[in-house]
Amino acid sequence: MNQSNAFKIFLYIAISWAVFYFIAYQLQLPLWHDEIYQYWITSKDIDSIISITRADPNYLLHTLIYKLSINLFGLENFDNLVFIHFISLFVVFFSFYLLRKILSFERILLFAFVLFASEYFLRFFFEIRTYGFVFSWSVLFSTSYLLTRTKDENNYFYLFIISGIVLSAFNPIAGLFVVFVMLKFFIENSSMLKRLLVLIVIFIACSQVLIFSSGSVLLNSDYHIDSYFRHIRNTGAFMIPTIMAGICLLFRISKSKFKKILFDISPIIFSIVIIFTYSAITSPFYQGRYFTAFFPFLSLFLIIHLDRKYFVSLKIASFVLIILLYGPRAITPYTNFEGIIASSHKAECDGMPLFFENETGFDSNILFRQEFDEIIYFAAEELYSDIQRPVLSAKDTISWWSNNTQNNSCKVIGITTRDVIPNPNNLSVEENNFTLSTNIVDKCNENACGTIWRIN
Repeated sequence: MNQSNAFKIFLYIAISWAVFYFIAYQLQLPLWHDEIYQYWITSKDIDSIISITRADPNYLLHTLIYKLSINLFGLENFDNLVFIHFISLFVVFFSFYLLRKILSFERILLFAFVLFASEYFLRFFFEIRTYGFVFSWSVLFSTSYLLTRTKDENNYFYLFIISGIVLSAFNPIAGLFVVFVMLKFFIENSSMLKRLLVLIVIFIACSQVLIFSSGSVLLNSDYHIDSYFRHIRNTGAFMIPTIMAGICLLFRISKSKFKKILFDISPIIFSIVIIFTYSAITSPFYQGRYFTAFFPFLSLFLIIHLDRKYFVSLKIASFVLIILLYGPRAITPYTNFEGIIASSHKAECDGMPLFFENETGFDSNILFRQEFDEIIYFAAEELYSDIQRPVLSAKDTISWWSNNTQNNSCKVIGITTRDVIPNPNNLSVEENNFTLSTNIVDKCNENACGTIWRIN
């Protein structure tokens, strides 16, 4: 075995080991805001789930999958639902298996490494939300589209149709992507039957927006995303290996090949144009993680056109990014609600009030910043504690504790899960017989992950 082949084998082993290593840690992460919210939705009856979905940016399919899993397998511990996504991982590997019909083993491996060496896989895939489902079915949808276009066999076409319907059933972003891929296939194919089936899929994808998410998507009722540029920037930051593949393609690329690549990824281009146009007309709603639906398709077609001389460099970059960037980020919790509740809901604190968030200062009368925060707090309390603590405004909480500090041994007066928190020194010691201090929850390294307010 020469040195070149030995180095390639080393990269294969090293990348695989790094992915498995960080996934093992990621599976143990405590639930964060969105996952707690998913628990709350899943705990409802079907009628309530349908009603909630009309005001949620995601459809109800992933929630029904979780609920069915609980009913079938008795997963009392909600954390265990993460293992449902191993079925999604099987869908991804099944797609790799299908690709062997038209791509070399080396190119399939590079495609796999680029997918796995990304934020979309290492950080989002095993979340108890919709992203793992979107990721896996997008890989299968992209694969079946390429197979249908290349082989023109009915089996691949029917898989293309089915995977498109499933992918579009997760959220409107995925549905938009499916619509544009189907339109592209409609232009490329001359069969009247296949064109008719494609139009049916387009109709289904468009109808789902009206049925499931009209309240949040079409009417844009109080649903928007702040820090718009940061979310656009994160799209690229989440998939650096794929961006590198695109940059490599630009070197000595011919005009005809450039047009070919643009045509191949045109569904993504048109989808993003629609998203940004809608955002400009109404208000920004795009997040970097929404690109999950487009990511496998983009990666696949970039790898198809990429020259082999860049393969080794891209594998090295993927490995380095996994161990230095995406891997460490994947095992760092967004919010450690389990630790927050464990610290604030000790037996001696049963029934005693606390404040939640407190971004607006100690004189605020606000209980929760929004309904979402209220849902998260009480759902986390139900998940992780046998006792209950009512939430008061920061002002009322301070007032209550000023009169009851000496009567109990509980020391936790509030919790914060945001970056902006008031300075405890701003609390007037003349009006209160105590001072406050803060500490970050275990496993966290920043205030937004979880901060506990204590009476000194």
